[in-house]
Amino acid sequence: MMENYTKALKLQVLIICSLGLFIDGFDLYITSVAAPLINHQIHVTAWAMGMIQAAAPIGATLGAIVIGRISDKVGRKSLLMFNLFFFVIAALLSGMAWNTQTLILFRFLVGFGVGADYPICAAYISEMAPKSSRGKMAAFAMFMNCMAAPVGIFIALIIFKVYPQANAWRIMLAFGAIPAAIGLVLRSKLPESFVWNAQKRMSTNSESWVENGGKFEAKKEQTNFKTLFSPQLLKITLIVSICWFLMDISYYGIALFTPSILEALHFSTQGNFITSTTKIVEQTMFVNVFIVIGALLSVLYIDKIGRIKLQKIGFFFSFIALIVLGMISLFFSTGMVGVMLMCFIMYNFFINFGPGITTWIIPAEMYPTKLRSTGQGFAAGMAKFGAFLGTLMLPVIQAKFGISAVVLGLAVTMLLGLILTFALPRETAHLSIEEIDENFENEQKKQNSQKIENQDYLEAIC
Repeated sequence: MMENYTKALKLQVLIICSLGLFIDGFDLYITSVAAPLINHQIHVTAWAMGMIQAAAPIGATLGAIVIGRISDKVGRKSLLMFNLFFFVIAALLSGMAWNTQTLILFRFLVGFGVGADYPICAAYISEMAPKSSRGKMAAFAMFMNCMAAPVGIFIALIIFKVYPQANAWRIMLAFGAIPAAIGLVLRSKLPESFVWNAQKRMSTNSESWVENGGKFEAKKEQTNFKTLFSPQLLKITLIVSICWFLMDISYYGIALFTPSILEALHFSTQGNFITSTTKIVEQTMFVNVFIVIGALLSVLYIDKIGRIKLQKIGFFFSFIALIVLGMISLFFSTGMVGVMLMCFIMYNFFINFGPGITTWIIPAEMYPTKLRSTGQGFAAGMAKFGAFLGTLMLPVIQAKFGISAVVLGLAVTMLLGLILTFALPRETAHLSIEEIDENFENEQKKQNSQKIENQDYLEAIC
């Protein structure tokens, strides 16, 4: 069925979903540049700045979990439109925030819209793409999320050069509403997911065996969040959620605080506020170019290497980059700027030639259609909660223990992610969505049959 989709439809799905993820990344990176300006104008404490940065990730946690579940119930298309409409309003409000409290609130609402896009787009692309190009299409969508790094920073730099004032952060935060409004119009032209529609029709007549008073009987099948933690899915749910959780602690921590980290590692130059800020923004844009390069190579190799192996590679080399960077910053205050810059580049490359892409793709391919958005949304929610913890605590940790402790701590998250990836049960690159659904149903029937056999055996010996 997948092979019959037209090239025009595939291209439409790819571009429009990619635009949504681009908007999500654009907001993240432009905020990293806006943060020093906010701090300079409002003079917030380290804790308050952490809350401003962390508000969007915690909003994304709720958005991913709540909207992901609703998407499995009501469909993909309507929610693809809802979350961008929500984002437009929240982005405009962020630019008009009148104090720290309102800025935190509006950034939370922006995050809710951002988080909602992750499970819906992942489910939609995986269901609308043929097996032969599903990995490339999904990876390309996340590549566009990474493209937002230099683009967002470049736009911020333009805004700052045209309007070199501390309150330029207002324009930066509100600017994301423009591409989001364009994406909203384009998404209205998308069809509903064909696979979700077919699954919805099938589920009307589906039955499953459930235990009732010690007996197993047929019942209309229902799924909910508890199903994610059933014996059949518990291992998958824990691994994909924790891997993404660990990755986002590091990814958001580095991304949101790249200007601050570069400054703390002595990459800034002497001069007034405007001059030094401009230099840091330019350096931030340079190192983030390698995020794009890593993501682009993931698009080219994800179907050849496989999702799980690529995730292992990315976690391993990201760990090496951060552990070396942390040790150098701990023991050498000057004289090794070139090596530190190379470590920064190495991390930015491998975080997206691996887990930055795969932790988003793998959950959508591990769960069946009836739970795809729910499972992916839960994993994304846990990931954004990790981003929340990182963005909230990293400024505090840096202020108390120094930048070396931050970088070394982030290295540990990469090592743990690598270890957990070895426990993932199966590669999905060679499976179609129909085969993934069929395998799930067969495993479920096998477990139910085993339960019935065990029950009959117990009744016989009693």
